[in-house]
Amino acid sequence: MSLYLAGERLVLRSMTREDLTLTLEIYNSNPDYNFLRNGDDNVTLAEVEAEYDATLTIPTGYWLAICVADRLIGVLHLIVSNPSDQKSWISMLLLHSDYQRQGFGKEAVSLVEQHCLKAGSRNIHHGVIAHNAQALLFWGMLGYEQYRQVQAPVGRLTQPVLLVAKWLDEAS
Repeated sequence: MSLYLAGERLVLRSMTREDLTLTLEIYNSNPDYNFLRNGDDNVTLAEVEAEYDATLTIPTGYWLAICVADRLIGVLHLIVSNPSDQKSWISMLLLHSDYQRQGFGKEAVSLVEQHCLKAGSRNIHHGVIAHNAQALLFWGMLGYEQYRQVQAPVGRLTQPVLLVAKWLDEAS
């Protein structure tokens, strides 16, 4: 199953296994994030491959390449309808550090929100590592509100995760 979403500056497309080496570069351009989720600054290709395989086992799960002019600048994990709770989830959004704070994350999330709305979702969820202040600010600025804190596995660690959600409407 493949997905292709086009915006003003971005294209989100289903990733292939051939994209994973570039994806590893994206992960490792974010050592602070890697440390939050793994207790280590770097991620291995084997870990990226395992995440890729796990996401694709979910019937409506996608690993999306975030691209600008055919250049892979980020990755987004999307579950349109999680089999365990029937909710839409953005389970990860990660941009190469060179492309952060330029509006690409906001545009990628907007494209995914519109896709989920067209697929019948009325809200979309995300989990933020509780100690990731930058991510909490980003998701809050996009209108996501916290509704619960849980202990959850993230990368190699189990830690506090804040669950956030946004109600979707035609104006989103």
